[in-house]
Amino acid sequence: MKSGAVLAVLLAAMFHSAPAAAASFDCAKASSAREKTVCADPALSGADERIAASYAAARAALSPEGAELMRGSQRSWLRFLDKACPDGAAACLAPWYEERAKFLAEAVTEKSGRTFFVSDGWAFIAAEKPGEEEFPGENAMRYRQQMSFGIDAAASQGDRAFNAAVEKHRDYLWTGFDGATTMNTSFTLNEATETFVSLDIFGWEYPLGAAHGFGAVTHLNFRLDEARPLAAADIFAKDGWQQLLADNALEELTLIFGEMGLFDEAGQAIAGMVADPEHWVVTKEGLGVNFPVYSVGPYAGGDNTVTTSWDKLAPWLAEDAVIGR
Repeated sequence: MKSGAVLAVLLAAMFHSAPAAAASFDCAKASSAREKTVCADPALSGADERIAASYAAARAALSPEGAELMRGSQRSWLRFLDKACPDGAAACLAPWYEERAKFLAEAVTEKSGRTFFVSDGWAFIAAEKPGEEEFPGENAMRYRQQMSFGIDAAASQGDRAFNAAVEKHRDYLWTGFDGATTMNTSFTLNEATETFVSLDIFGWEYPLGAAHGFGAVTHLNFRLDEARPLAAADIFAKDGWQQLLADNALEELTLIFGEMGLFDEAGQAIAGMVADPEHWVVTKEGLGVNFPVYSVGPYAGGDNTVTTSWDKLAPWLAEDAVIGR
């Protein structure tokens, strides 16, 4: 064999046997079972690279305090992984890596001069237990991902008050299984301006042994310039909008529930809910009113939001409305 051909074969063998490169650490120094698996598995290595890139971008967008909080969040996730997947098996690690890549890619949002971000802290409680179950999922691994959402570098009284308002729900802001309940929490930033923010906090709860899970949304609409929850008068100058919202909601919900029908008292419930900012989903397109499961009809009808455009609401908008103009 010619020397050139020999060299080509040797180089090919070297590249074939070399571990995959992971962006967040040096594979030559991989020591834990998890690190060795990531280096050896191309799919995990790719996910690790996405995680590292999103993590770096998130920290770069945050204040020093926010970046340090994100650093602690990431470290707690890595500690959790080493307990959740002690053997470093690719099949165990893969779903956690994919979820983490998605989480970090969406962790930071910059809007109207403010930086909003989600952070978390991970706690491993107990490993999955072998054996029979009285209830489905009873023997699943137990863990808790504590979630938080806030304005980074909260400089104003309103920013700090908003963060405190989110923190009041801390007991319900987690994802995981604690042995009694499965929880899943997520955040949706509907809109943010210089003076106002609308945040949805979604929580899905499934008590062990229950017939089905139950989801509920907390709608946090907040005046940042005045450090207080939104009031109807912050948008509307005169009455009449309530009837428009109620009529639109009744028409659309009737179609959604169809033959199941709405509850007998649905009309009264709708009238009360459309007037309450705690049920509002405020966006730049319009004012949505959220109707949770069981609020106006049977469980099978689900959770529904009916949105009315700002154009239709224009006759009732205040000159200084925080949104809509």
